[in-house]
Amino acid sequence: MKMRPWAEFASTLPNDRIDSEDEMDILQYPGKLLSETLAGILKGLGYEIIELICLHERGWELLIRGGPKGRSRFGIRVTQIDKYLIGLFQTSWFRTTFAPQHPDLVAVLTQLAEAMASASWVNTATRSGC
Repeated sequence: MKMRPWAEFASTLPNDRIDSEDEMDILQYPGKLLSETLAGILKGLGYEIIELICLHERGWELLIRGGPKGRSRFGIRVTQIDKYLIGLFQTSWFRTTFAPQHPDLVAVLTQLAEAMASASWVNTATRSGC
């Protein structure tokens, strides 16, 4: 079975975009609240949150560590265009090249998909991916 490391969905979380007073600049790009919520879910699943990074117009990125031995590193990119779009990727070039369906990646994708499917802030009618 091929697992897609991305999902597109709607959320009932409030839009956390912050514009400047003259509305000419974006002070905070949307998706930070969703990224923090995902970080909380992942912590509850036993993953360590290494860093939350603002990528400006590209969204937010979470760097996480976990897996059976606790050594696997992953990144999750959160972007809002019309709906939210998240993508999960391995940060190891070696694993991405030689094991794109690495068991640790499959495990975090499965756990995150199950947690998101049961969460009340996700509109399941538009969820896809994972």
